[in-house]
Amino acid sequence: MGRARWIVPVAAAIAFTVIGVAEILLDPVFRAAPAGPATALAVVVAGTLIAIPAPIAGTAVVAGMFPVAMFFGLDGPTGVGVLAFFLLPGWAGFRRPARRSWIAPVAAQVMATLGVALGAWLAVPVPVAGAATSAADPAAVVWENLFFSALAWASWGVGVVARGARDRADQLARLAIALDAEREAREHAVVVEERQRIAREIHDAVAHSVSVMTLQVGAVRATLPSDSAQTEMLRGIERLGRQSVSELRALVGILRDVDEAPPVAPPSLERAAELVDEVRAAGLDVELQELGEGAPLPRAVDVSAYRVLQEALTNVLRHAPGARATVRIDRSPSEVVLSVRNGTAPGSPAGHGQHGSAASAPVGDLADAAPVGGHGLVGMRERVAMFNGRFAAGPSDDGGFDVSAAFPVEAAR
Repeated sequence: MGRARWIVPVAAAIAFTVIGVAEILLDPVFRAAPAGPATALAVVVAGTLIAIPAPIAGTAVVAGMFPVAMFFGLDGPTGVGVLAFFLLPGWAGFRRPARRSWIAPVAAQVMATLGVALGAWLAVPVPVAGAATSAADPAAVVWENLFFSALAWASWGVGVVARGARDRADQLARLAIALDAEREAREHAVVVEERQRIAREIHDAVAHSVSVMTLQVGAVRATLPSDSAQTEMLRGIERLGRQSVSELRALVGILRDVDEAPPVAPPSLERAAELVDEVRAAGLDVELQELGEGAPLPRAVDVSAYRVLQEALTNVLRHAPGARATVRIDRSPSEVVLSVRNGTAPGSPAGHGQHGSAASAPVGDLADAAPVGGHGLVGMRERVAMFNGRFAAGPSDDGGFDVSAAFPVEAAR
């Protein structure tokens, strides 16, 4: 409605001007004495423009052309004056509530009555149904008054009805928006509930199995001497099992009782030393080298870098037990580079380090050589690719295996 508040009155003012000028030029009576019709036209145009901010006042001004025309000796309002007299009360009824806009047809009726009375006083003939009748005729005066009053009230009634229809349409539009929002909220609630259900199922199936495995490892450890290397290795496996259960619960969104266990620290390269200690406790000889300095990593990069490091060390532990591994974390303001290098495990043939046959495959063929399911090298490469980083993996010159991942820092902020 915003633009219509001024577009409609301005367009009407232009149309009234064109019609009024044409009427003055084409009507012989008006052409012979243009002062009266020109003044009446000016009043009509001015009132129409006033109706932009004040529709009721604009209607009263437009209706004022009736007594103006009579004052200049015209035999009635001009044609453009009658047209404006009919349209402006309707505009007021459309723009303002009925409890206020009723003043517009009342003002138009008062002006019409004043014009008819002025014409009768000046004894100007008033046309009635195409025949000239003396203004002194009381019937003619009453008829003219009723005619123009009916025009004003009919126009106002049309405007009120149009306003009501517009208000109902707006209300229906708002209702439709509210219903759409409610529907989306319901759909979102269904999705959330389904995700929670899936999370519970994953938790019950996977976390329970890992917990049982951890307990079994603990039972085996209890049968071994406390100072043996196997005992220390099983103790590290127990810690990894408990951490896996805790991270699984955090990942799937299972609500935990804070009294049951302390909160698990989020994955982060700041915990690289802890990760290396855990893998070392599981029996892998690992050396950690942290070089350079940089600003804190974006959360997404920090988590993905930690997971790549975790996966690489897990693969060394799984596929090259007994090998020696070196972890290098090189930080700079623009990127963080991880590298995990392991030598050949005792008794392993050269070129078969972390991933067995996958170790000797070209980098471009790793997707086919890696284990099915998207883990291992494929999973690490996908994590790096999310940040447009660089990933390389392949056999080293000494028969081991190298994994390198570079994560851009600035692009991820």
